[in-house]
Amino acid sequence: MNPEISLQIPVKNGGDDFRECLSSLRKQDTGGIPWELIIIDDGSSIPVEDDFDLNFPEEVRVEIIHTKSSGNRPIARNAGWQRATAPVSFLSDGDIRFPEDILLKHIEKHRRNAGDVIMGARVNSWMKDASPWQRWFDTRGMGARPARFFPPKYFVTGNVSLPTSLLRETGGFDPAIDHYGGEDTEFGFRLAGKGVSLYWDPGLKVYHLDTVTVREHSRKMVEYGGSGLKYTLKKIPEAEGLLGSSWVKPVFSKPVNPVTLSVRVLVRLTLLPPVYRCVLRWMEKFGKPSFLFTYLSVGGCLLGLSGRNFE
Repeated sequence: MNPEISLQIPVKNGGDDFRECLSSLRKQDTGGIPWELIIIDDGSSIPVEDDFDLNFPEEVRVEIIHTKSSGNRPIARNAGWQRATAPVSFLSDGDIRFPEDILLKHIEKHRRNAGDVIMGARVNSWMKDASPWQRWFDTRGMGARPARFFPPKYFVTGNVSLPTSLLRETGGFDPAIDHYGGEDTEFGFRLAGKGVSLYWDPGLKVYHLDTVTVREHSRKMVEYGGSGLKYTLKKIPEAEGLLGSSWVKPVFSKPVNPVTLSVRVLVRLTLLPPVYRCVLRWMEKFGKPSFLFTYLSVGGCLLGLSGRNFE
């Protein structure tokens, strides 16, 4: 059996979300095309093979890898593609529900050479009772934009596939990013720097089972800003200005002009922790206007980048 696509999922204590994820994967219809599932058990308290049903149809090769990366997602991701036997790697997560044709659609896109990297939508607001926060989240990145090539700053795993050879050539994800967030963006910039084509297709959808709240997301963005974002800005010159990072440079750093000075001062005022907390409480209670979700997300990153927090 020669798998045509390798689905790689890091997981730690996956719980009910991972059970639903596996259930959806058992229903995959690839038209008989062999595929493989590589699960990277990143230190679960109960080993994956002892806690979940891993019985799959005969055309699926299942492999479990155990890592002790202490939550270092790049290490876990890299362990997956390093064991892949298929020419295409599909990078996803354990809190995803997969439509039964998603693997076949990715395979077909690569057969038609639609792009080196194929990225689809990871939908958060798929339930009828989706919150304003979840609906806003689906507008981020490439959001509902039509199919086209996309810039590297929007590269994100969850519903993305690429040649396994590209992962081997680039070394995959940077393990120096050992806190939440940023490994996808940093890798996306490196791919683009090698001339790799990144193609977005919103018709390729998976469904995110995560129920992260606005407050939890804000905490994650602060962590990302102080770790992965800061690291990427130092490592990748092309990432300069990512997420408004240029506005938290020292007030009198070049270029110095009235507009730049005014914006830098204004950004500092809007990022005062009491202001941020006030907006956060408002959005938790009312969920509108939606542009304030953008403020909370980007603002959290900039707080972390400048060495501050809102708590």
